[in-house]
Amino acid sequence: MVRIEELTDTDTGTFAFRTSTGSLYRIALGDSRSLTHLPADQDPEAAYRSAGVSVLRMDTQEIPLLGIGKLKVGERAILFLDILGDGITVTTRDTSEVVSIHLLRNPRPD
Repeated sequence: MVRIEELTDTDTGTFAFRTSTGSLYRIALGDSRSLTHLPADQDPEAAYRSAGVSVLRMDTQEIPLLGIGKLKVGERAILFLDILGDGITVTTRDTSEVVSIHLLRNPRPD
């Protein structure tokens, strides 16, 4: 598995990233951009053990991704989503610190 330190709007492929709370996200970048928040499958880091697990709107559903504000290991991710599906209303999702980013799949060659 390829480890990545940062993702930007210009990257392409399908990636997974994990946050300090133990949450796991799948993010698809390229022509069809989306974000999926998956249930935590690991215990949170020590600083987050008493924080509890957030239940997010549209958990486990693929949400259109409008843009990446920041997605870097060691920092909180900031993502812009189209939760309403209207292409106009922007929802900002802020996560706990990102602990890892991994490439899941390269984009298909043209």
